[in-house]
Amino acid sequence: MNGQTETIDIKTICRQHGLSQRPDCEETKMKTVTTILLLAASLLAGCATQQGYAQKVNHWQGRDVNELLAAWGTPTSQMTMPNGKQLYTYRSAYSQDMPIQGGGFYHPWGINGGGSVYYSCTTNFVADPASHTVESVSFDGNDCIAPVRK
Repeated sequence: MNGQTETIDIKTICRQHGLSQRPDCEETKMKTVTTILLLAASLLAGCATQQGYAQKVNHWQGRDVNELLAAWGTPTSQMTMPNGKQLYTYRSAYSQDMPIQGGGFYHPWGINGGGSVYYSCTTNFVADPASHTVESVSFDGNDCIAPVRK
């Protein structure tokens, strides 16, 4: 260098390396966005869903009811149905308080959020007392979720 300072911006570097003929390096931006989206998708693949919960509970159909009771513990309620079958019900429920957020750069219009969210899941197993096998499974609720099995 001859004492002069040479300034090279990112647009020039992108053009020099053949990443894009456009000065804004759209190709580089798209590669970055695509990489981030693929990473996010792979992280979300392990998230809990109702489909995962269905896999978890349907796994018990045809299995010995004593194995179910050993794995799941004492049911919330149990009854003999009019047809003679045994109904085992498991319930879970809880509330979660949501934080209140004040105004700021992302929320310049004031306070938002707060309150409570109610989560519940009721799972029913119907078993034949003669064969000791689980015949059917049903569930309901917004917290009936589990990771999907592969």
